[in-house]
Amino acid sequence: MKKLFILLLIGIIFSTSGCYTLRKKFIRKKKSQTEEPVYINFKDYPAKPSREAYIDYFIFVKGWLDDLAECLRADRIDGLYSNKRERRDINEAIMNLEQIIGFYNQEGKEKIYPIYQELTAVRDEFKKDPNMSDVGRARILQKVEHFRREFENKFNYIEAQKWMD
Repeated sequence: MKKLFILLLIGIIFSTSGCYTLRKKFIRKKKSQTEEPVYINFKDYPAKPSREAYIDYFIFVKGWLDDLAECLRADRIDGLYSNKRERRDINEAIMNLEQIIGFYNQEGKEKIYPIYQELTAVRDEFKKDPNMSDVGRARILQKVEHFRREFENKFNYIEAQKWMD
């Protein structure tokens, strides 16, 4: 009986005092967050845009327009037709064309602006009617091919050098 009383007394003491030290042992301590220093390497960029950058954007615009034309030619039955692909192609072509516009002076911007408006009108047609008929897609395909040919002939690097600052 005495042993039972002692064991019961020890059990009551441990249950009321808790296991704070034991709990502290198994809980992770918060790590102090130290921000790593940021080093900025300033670089002087040339005033005149580089030939390589212009050619890259030119190839990107041409490539996205080729992909858009291929998507517009695709038949719905074959499973190659994709609204998302069309939207991505037209948005990427416009984004890269905007980068090219940044290379030009005012005269060059005036020359390319009608083509830019035509391309944004095509994008708006896609937004307005994403599931357009085959006739509508054929009409847009003609516009895209015309735009691509005109862009390739008038705005290649050799022709566009006169409009760059």
